[in-house]
This record gives sequence, structure tokens and C-alpha cells, in this order.
Amino acid sequence: MKTAETILELLSSKNTIAKVRDWLRKNKDKGRHALAQYLCGALNITDHWGNPRISGVYVALRLLESRGFWKLPKLRAGVASQQQPRRMTTAVPAPKGVPAQVEEVQGLRLVEVSTGEDQLFRTWNELILTEHPLEDCRLVGRQLRYLIGSDHGWLGAIGFGSCALHLRARDEWIEWDPSTRKRFQERLINMTRFLIRPQVRCENLASRVLSLCAERVASDFAARYGFEPWLMESFVDTEQQLGTSYQAANWSPIGTTAGLGRNARGNRPSKTPKAIYFYELTRDWRSRMGLPPLSEKIKPVAVEEAFHNGNWVEAEFGKADLGHEDRNQRFVRIVTAKAQQPSAPYTQCFSGNRHELKAYYRLIDSKAEEVNPESMLQGHRERTIGRMKKCRRVLGIQDTTDLDFSERLHCNGLGDIGKNQTGAVSQGLKMHSLFAVSEAGVPLGVLKIQFYASHYAETPKAQDRPIEEKETYRWLSMMDSLKDAAQYLPPEIELIGVGDRESDMFELFDYRRRKAPRVPLLVRAKHNRCLEENSRKLFDHLTALPVMAQARIAVPRQREKKSKPSKPGRVALAARTAQVDVKWDKVTLSPPDTAQTRELQPVEVYALSVVERRPPEGAKEVRWVLLTTVPIRSRKEALRCLRWYTLRWRIEEWHRVMKSGCRIESHQHQTADRLARAICIDAVIGWRVMLLALLGREVPEMPCELMFSRWECSLLEKLQPLVAPETVTGKKKLCFGVAITIISRLEGL
Repeated sequence: MKTAETILELLSSKNTIAKVRDWLRKNKDKGRHALAQYLCGALNITDHWGNPRISGVYVALRLLESRGFWKLPKLRAGVASQQQPRRMTTAVPAPKGVPAQVEEVQGLRLVEVSTGEDQLFRTWNELILTEHPLEDCRLVGRQLRYLIGSDHGWLGAIGFGSCALHLRARDEWIEWDPSTRKRFQERLINMTRFLIRPQVRCENLASRVLSLCAERVASDFAARYGFEPWLMESFVDTEQQLGTSYQAANWSPIGTTAGLGRNARGNRPSKTPKAIYFYELTRDWRSRMGLPPLSEKIKPVAVEEAFHNGNWVEAEFGKADLGHEDRNQRFVRIVTAKAQQPSAPYTQCFSGNRHELKAYYRLIDSKAEEVNPESMLQGHRERTIGRMKKCRRVLGIQDTTDLDFSERLHCNGLGDIGKNQTGAVSQGLKMHSLFAVSEAGVPLGVLKIQFYASHYAETPKAQDRPIEEKETYRWLSMMDSLKDAAQYLPPEIELIGVGDRESDMFELFDYRRRKAPRVPLLVRAKHNRCLEENSRKLFDHLTALPVMAQARIAVPRQREKKSKPSKPGRVALAARTAQVDVKWDKVTLSPPDTAQTRELQPVEVYALSVVERRPPEGAKEVRWVLLTTVPIRSRKEALRCLRWYTLRWRIEEWHRVMKSGCRIESHQHQTADRLARAICIDAVIGWRVMLLALLGREVPEMPCELMFSRWECSLLEKLQPLVAPETVTGKKKLCFGVAITIISRLEGL
């Protein structure tokens, strides 16, 4: 059994070229079919069933003819017409009475199409030729075709063929070498055609059809060709589609194509670059290919390397792939300059060097698709996962913060972030981040950042849209990021997703159950949900329980807020330690009665109630209900979950460092994309600043040499009597805590 590429290589060998030329010389009266049959027998080119692979040999013969290896016999009269696709004499009838919700579609099914079923084959060809944007029904290599059937009529069509022979982003993601790719490339198939008919308007139909394909393709392919595929790939034109149906069906985006196409010449793009989506038909495909598990791909990294490594910028950003090596090196130089003065503008960071400043603007203004937040943070993400490997448990905290750019009057791509006291809408961006923190509270790094603009006036009713089209889908998409990060961790390391009240969505728990079961959730409840087991609602059920434990938690200082016409203000209060009563129970949450959730199954979680006993006057009392998929069966486990949630403030501290220390809201760029790129640099620098500040408070006695260079320590020692005379002691070595004090006072001057 040979793959298409192996057939081409086999026919390209010197011995085979001599055989073909000799056959053509001796059999001038015979045609191409006879030649293909001869080669299949002579070279043992067969499939899993032992049948000759005539079509694959045909393709290789024609391709080598175009390269000048030989001249094949002319096609016989009528053969060219036989190669035209079989079509219907009339258009395919439009479906009737298709409901707006996929749950209401009657008889939704996939109908496999074989070459022997002439009417189905003609219907498939007619749909693709007349209603698919490519208007081409040809498939390459081993093929599967399906019609999307229903009691309402034909709703669309799907076609599978052989995968792309060479695809850089895919091959790097799989991490196979050329020999491994040749051996197992047939285990990867390509969804080359996917059509939902233009007149069909049915929510979630595409994602449901993709799920049906995932259930059938492997067995149908094996029945036809004798072996099962392990992976599926597909390409999405992001200029036409968002790819949300693929994401909802658990397909994973892994990169973009170069736009070369299957028949491109040279390195000139002939097509629009497309997003590559992947689906795993079997979970152990890596081991079957003999590839190392993902958990061995990223090496463990000690947190200490983030601050005493003098080349930390290269370590955190050196693996960023921005499409060109010069661009990668320029990126590292820019971050190095910015890291020296996090709060300064770039004109000051480069000390007036116009060439370096021009290089910065050239990078930020780049139109290359590779220059995006995900690529810029790729190296830091890998280092973060490496630091996670040194921990027993890791909290993946996600949260959203508003970035106010109201003063950028000519900035394109901004949205609404809120209203001021006069009712005017402030303009800016929303930044949703996934921040990794150890169980001890040490910030480990940034796993992902999403930027988006919100528009209040354009938002239709929430219940009329699927979750994939809502802003709140960002919480679900971060679960995919947590799932991907967990693949690189050994099984003994636990990664827990943590979110505040805004993340209390039934869809999030259902999404986690179906697609990321390895990642537990810990969420603060916002909604008083219905329970399956009794008539009481969640909050009432917890209130009726007796107090099971008591604890103390540190509450940050309460900032003063001025009153608004629609909202009272609050006084400023110092940080305090709150005495809280703790209760817990295992509950089953009922799905909300909405069109998108009423068909979902109930979810079992553990509910933890935390209520402050005697809050100070004017303080907002601590009253939390935490929902988690982590089992709570004892006081120890309950207090552990409570401690995890108190670490959620780490992401708030990181936001504050970026806004006050790195001054991300002071960037003067004129588009949202440029602002996002600049903020990605600040995000990693802000993480490191935050890490240094925490260590200065928690471990102030550390030697200063661990964090700063020799000349920096010497300068700080000379400044100490002038800036912080009360810290001068008889010790010769300057400690890290005192160094931080000196730097903070210099910043205030």
C-alpha cells in the first residue's frame, strides 16, 4: 500500500522511469489505463484490500509527464467527456419548512454517497457545483462524500479527500519528520468541501453536522478503504467565516496556511491564507505514530530563572515566530528596551534612536498575519507551561478588564466600555486574559490574551443568539486554552480553571464536562439556580445548612467610590482579615429554560457558601457562593477551595501593574490591532514586575545579586543613604527588599 506521494517518488526513480519508457516504446497501440495496470502489478501499488491503485498512478503519470519525463498516449475519443462530473438535469429542490433551531430539525442524518449510487452522486455534484463557493466537485485521493439529509429535504453536502501533502503549520504542530509523515499521512484526511445550503437558516446546524461526521467518518472510511483515519483537517477562509461552528464541535485551530495551494509554483501565494482546524478521531494518535507525548515537549523551568536570568527577554520571547527571522530579532530588541523602562514611552526607551523607534513602529504597524497576540506570546506561553510543571497544582485564572482609550479620538476599532457620571459612553477595548498562578500564589505567566470591542447599540437580545456569537463565549474559549495547556502537563499536575461571578454560566460547566474533563472549574456563583434534587434554589439550600467550618481570609483594602445618580458610593477602608462561616454540599444544577440550554443535561457540582460574620461598618460583607467540580468531602478540602479562590485577586493585581506601572492606557496608536500588539509586550513585562514586587514583600532578605547586575547593585548601594537612610545597617550586602524600596522611592521623585 502506497500513499500518493510515495507513488510519485516510486515512479520518479531511475529504474521505474526506464520501465515506463520501455513499455511506451513496446506498446504504442495501448492506452494509459493499460500502463497504469502494468505499473500497479510490477511495482505492487495496491490498497489495503489488495486492489490496484489505478487513480493514484494516473495522477503521478500525468504530473511527471508535465515535468518532461515522458509523453503519454493520447486520450481516446470520448474519454475527456467521460471525465466531466455527472450532474442532475434540474436543480436540487430547496428544503421546505426548516426550523430555526437544530433541535427541531426532523430526521437530521448523514447519507453516504458511493459512485454506484448514481442519483445520490449526481445530487452531491449538483449541490457543490451550484451552491458551494469553490464550484468544484473534484476530490483528491481516497474520498468520502455525504449528503446532509432531513425530512425537510437536502440541507447540504460534505466531502473528504486526501490531506495536503505539505503544510508547515500542521507539520510543526504534529511534530513529525519527513519519514514519519510519509508513513502516516494516509491516517490524516481533509474535509475539502462543507456546504450548508444558502437558503437554510438554522442555528447550530453546522456544528451538529460536524459532530455527526466525527461519529461516522472513521468507520465509514475503514469499511471502504480497509483502515481507519486518526485525524481530520479542514481549512476556513476567515474573511468569509469565523470558524465558530468548528470550535463548537471541538475542532482546534492550529495555525494558518501560506496560501500556496496544492498546485502552487514557487513560493508565491496563489490563494487566500486560511485557518487550519484539526479534529482528533483517536486520542492516542501520537503514540501510534511513535511521537513523544506532548508532556515531554516543554521542559520544566524554575520560577527563579525569570528574575536572575540576565537573558530573560530572550528566554520569554525568543521562540516567537512572527513570520521572518529579522522580525523575530527586532521583536526581542524592542522588548529588551521596553523592559528597562516599563513606564516610559518608546521614544524614551530607545534614547531618541530614530532607527530603533522606526523599527518598533514598523513591527507594530505590520500587516503580516503572523504578527498577532498569540504569536507574540507563544514563547512566553511555553515558558509559563514549563514553570507550571514545577508545581503540584496550578490555577488558571481568567478575567476581563476595561482599557480606556477615550482620548484617542481618531483610533479605529474601539468599542464601548461603560458610561461615566454624565451618561456618556467611554471608548476603549476589553482585554480578557488567562493568568497562571501557583497554589502558593506565585504568578507563573500569561497563557492567553483576547482583545475585543463591545458595542452596546448593536447587541440584539441575548436569548436570540447562540453562545458562540455572544461576548460571553470568551469564557468557554479559554477552557480550550486550559485544555491545550493541560496536554503538556504530566497527569499528576492539576490545572484548575478559576473565574469570578461573570463566568457563572451553565454553558461553561457543560462545555467543560464535554470537552475539557481534565480541567476542574472553580467559579463564584452569580445566579440563584434551580436544583434537581429539591424545590429550593441554590442560595436558599445553602442558607438552610448548618455551619460546618470557620476560617479567616485576607480582604484587600476597599477603595473609595464616589456616588452616581444610579448607584451609591462607598467609603475607603483598610485591608482586613474577615472571619467567615463555611458550608458546603454536593448539588445538581438544572439547565436554564432557554432555547440554547434547555436540552442540556443537568450538571453535578459542589457548592461552597462563605459568609462574613461581622463586617466593619461601611464595608461590603464577604458573601460568596463558590461552585466547583473539585470534590469537597471534608473541612480540609473546603478550605483548600476557599484559599484557591482568594488567589483570584492575583489577576486583578496584574491588571493594576499594567495600568499603573506599564501605563498601557497611554499608548498613542491609532488602531485597536496596534494597541493589542503593544499591550502584549507590556503584559509579560507587567508579569515580571509583579513577580519581583511579590518576592520583595514575601522574601525581602534575598541577596540583591539574584535580581540585578553587579553595576546595578553598586548604584543602589550608593543611593541607599540618600534615598532610604533608615534601611542602612552594618551589613555589607544589599538585600532585595531594600533595593525594591529604593527603586520605588526613586520612581516617586
